[in-house]
Order: sequence, then structure tokens, then C-alpha cells
Amino acid sequence: MALVRVTLGGKRLGYVRNNKAGSTTIINYLGQLLWNEKPTNYSGTNIQDFCGKDSYIGREKGFESYHKELKACEIRIAVYRDPIDKIISGFYYCQEFKPYLNDLDLFLDNYPHFLKDNYVRIHCRTNTDMLGPDPSIYTHVWNMNEIDTHLLPFLEKLGGGKIQKTRLREHSPPIITEAQTRKAKEVMAVDYQNGWCKELISPKI
Repeated sequence: MALVRVTLGGKRLGYVRNNKAGSTTIINYLGQLLWNEKPTNYSGTNIQDFCGKDSYIGREKGFESYHKELKACEIRIAVYRDPIDKIISGFYYCQEFKPYLNDLDLFLDNYPHFLKDNYVRIHCRTNTDMLGPDPSIYTHVWNMNEIDTHLLPFLEKLGGGKIQKTRLREHSPPIITEAQTRKAKEVMAVDYQNGWCKELISPKI
């Protein structure tokens, strides 16, 4: 729910932050190129300290609030995550900070209600909510699993520097039932409709 705008290799790059889809790692990679960020550091809004106030547009703003600024960038990057993996990861991540999130079935059955909590909303919204409904507006689209194999070398070539691989906030995937998988797919149905999933999307490179 934020737009990161930086100049890399003489080009204006826009990356839409999609929580629970490797966003912390990606911003760290940008930091390694732009201000020698340490691979172990969690980078976020502090990008403004190095790249200017307009380099990070509000975490609480939805895609509709910055799509014009995104379209003005020469390079527009989206990284999405398998919809089911994304919402399940978001749930268990939020559970560490929100003790009342103790029942996955209850969460999936009452998803709109739980999104009223801003912290949950930031980490559990669909790819569509975060990236917009149309993948074609981006010049580069990758699945989260392609961060190191596709995005990293692209950034290195563009920025003329080396990036040390890291994986921040990585957790082992939880085991869920078939019924929970079906529920999660229903909750994230808009992502399947818009192509933010492995089954439909053809990544741009």
C-alpha cells in the first residue's frame, strides 16, 4: 500500500509495495544499490532519508491514490504472491502482534470484518488491492519466487552494482486443510479474476 519511487540507472523506477510478497527484501535490495544498506537491515519508509520525501508515498494509501505517479515512472515493477500463500502468510504474521487472531477459519469466514483493523488490512489484502486490477500497466511483473532469479539481476544491471541476497521476515509455510484452502481461494477470488496468480499471469521480463 505504498509507492516507492527512486532513480536508478538514470531512469525513474516505481515499485508498488505489496506486503507479504517480499516487499521488505525488495526495498532492502534497492537500499543496497542506492545508499549501501546492510543486507540485514529492515528498510521501509526510511528510504525517504536517502531518496527524498517523495520517494515513498503513504503506507495507508490505496493503489488508487498513487496510480498517476506510478504511470509517470519509466520502469513500473509489480511483485505478486500466490493468493492463498499471501493471505495465509498475512494471517500468521499478524497473529504475532494481534493475539485475538487465533482461529484461521474464523478469520476466513469473517474476512471483511477483520480488515477493519489497519494492521491486518495492510498485511492481508489481496494482490489486486495492493497492485491494482490491471497487471498490464506494469513494465515488469514477477512472482515473489522470482525475486532473486529475475528481479535481483535486473536491479543490479540497472543500478550498476552488486546486491547481496537476503530474505527478511521469512517463515516456514504453515500447513492448512483442504477446506481452508478452498475458503482462502474464495476470499482471494479477485486475484484470480485479474490475473494476479501463477495460473493466469505471464510474467513480463
